[in-house]
Amino acid sequence: MALKEYHFALEDLHLAAEYDLPDKSSEELRRRREECERILRDNESSLVPIDLAAKNINRLVQSISDQKGGDGVPLNGAVNSELRWLSDALEIRETAAAGKHAVATVEIHPGDILVIEPPLAGCLLPEFYGTHCQHCYARLKAPVGCPNCSSVAFCGRKCRDVAITTYHKYECKILGLLVGSGMSVLSMVAFRMVTQESLRKCLKIYKELKKNDEKTATSSSTTALNDDAKSVNSRSAKRRIRRKKLKESIRSQEAINTKKQENTESHENDDGVIDMAPYNLVTHADKRSSKDFLERSLMAAFLLKCLQRIGFFACPTPDDEVPGTEEIIVAALLLRNLQLLQFNAHEFFETRLNEKHRFRGSRPVYLGVAIYPTVARFNHDCYPAVTRYFDGRHIVIRAIRSLRLGDVIAENYGPIFTKRTLAERQRTLAGRYWFRCTCKACEENWPCFENLTNDSVRLRCPTAGCNGLHSCVQQRSKLIKCASCQKKICLEDQLACLRECEELYERGLASMEDERVDEAIETLCYALKRFHQVACPPHRSTHLAEIALSSCLADCGNTWRPALKERTADARTDSIVMRK
Repeated sequence: MALKEYHFALEDLHLAAEYDLPDKSSEELRRRREECERILRDNESSLVPIDLAAKNINRLVQSISDQKGGDGVPLNGAVNSELRWLSDALEIRETAAAGKHAVATVEIHPGDILVIEPPLAGCLLPEFYGTHCQHCYARLKAPVGCPNCSSVAFCGRKCRDVAITTYHKYECKILGLLVGSGMSVLSMVAFRMVTQESLRKCLKIYKELKKNDEKTATSSSTTALNDDAKSVNSRSAKRRIRRKKLKESIRSQEAINTKKQENTESHENDDGVIDMAPYNLVTHADKRSSKDFLERSLMAAFLLKCLQRIGFFACPTPDDEVPGTEEIIVAALLLRNLQLLQFNAHEFFETRLNEKHRFRGSRPVYLGVAIYPTVARFNHDCYPAVTRYFDGRHIVIRAIRSLRLGDVIAENYGPIFTKRTLAERQRTLAGRYWFRCTCKACEENWPCFENLTNDSVRLRCPTAGCNGLHSCVQQRSKLIKCASCQKKICLEDQLACLRECEELYERGLASMEDERVDEAIETLCYALKRFHQVACPPHRSTHLAEIALSSCLADCGNTWRPALKERTADARTDSIVMRK
């Protein structure tokens, strides 16, 4: 209250009220609480609420519902009817070659908000346990501790209560062991995907996964059966086929009866609908080496042993006995989590601002790892169409270049073509994600930034419906023949538009230098939209503008600038260390 942080003061007073206080202290608490509430009412319009991250997300989510973009940025469509965290400007499709991937259902423009999604599960890196909330990852201002351990902190009672009633009531007992074991943060997330759920829900998840596996096996069997029927026409073969079909019909009827019984049971004892999408993400289990599988199995066994010791199971099996059925099921889930997180997890970050300038010298600081099941379905491109940042614990995906109906909407898994050579990118992606990238930047082997110029840009044919591309010619008024549409065209207007875009880029970068963020975003979005209407990359100025736009959009998310006294203290500490 002396610091005039009345929201935090009221939070502390509510925490104090949870204890059995003497009458005199209870009266003092009541008086101070009434004083805080009165001051907050009187100064409501002038005080900044503590839960800014939550308010920003509510605003963004509302912007989707209202078919508007946050801060005036247009958003294509409302909430997707099938995936509630997506805009209906895109959908998730699946093909044999590309797997699950996002595709534009309408034209998308730079700045459009496409996804706002909370994590299924996530974990801070241990070095941030003392500076960020264990549950929502917000930077701590008036931290609230766990009532049973001193290992973690929370931004408030709400996050604390969610954590200690789900995952932290288990992790609290062995957090020192988990961190001290040296296990990766991905293993921590795999563990939390189990501890945040009840045992009963874990068993239901496993049952659903088993059903999906059986459906896949039945589908493969049916395909093989049809192939046999086409290739074999003998009477004995036909009898075998009829017997197989009869057996499948009996199994199908049994499955229907079982389903009816399960539906009745679930209606009587329903824990809520389980979203199976996160657990059906790619694991590449069939491509793993024996060594890889053994290492992950050992980690799953270690995590299972931890669960047995901390009361996750009602009657855990003694150490000298084979684990029970429920324990083996949970171990199988842990193993699956360890495999799918390798390819589907995201590092979340906050933008650390420079003390002198909002953008010059700012950098992302990675705080931990989380899994965002919807965003995990986006494919990779070395020239990404979107950028991501984090608002609270939510991931926000926004377009940084124009996309047409049917275009694949890809994000980037790490290596960008402007910074890494083709060989380096292919080596990194093959080693980490087990695929060979075939994006346009790789197929055409676009140059890195040090060798990139504006001269490599290609202009689009002005004829409607033609996809022809032409090198940037010097004679603006000269007519040329388009090889695609066979028409004579003039590229003077396209060249003029290109020069206008380059001027707008300079204006946007100047606004960014002056820290006029909204103005910079508006200018850069308009210029990038115009560029992709008349030209096709690579183009040095355009890629600089896209990087600048990504930095400006990230400013809408989690940012932090050390206070002056913190910077002074850090400098003093560094000076002492240097003298020593």
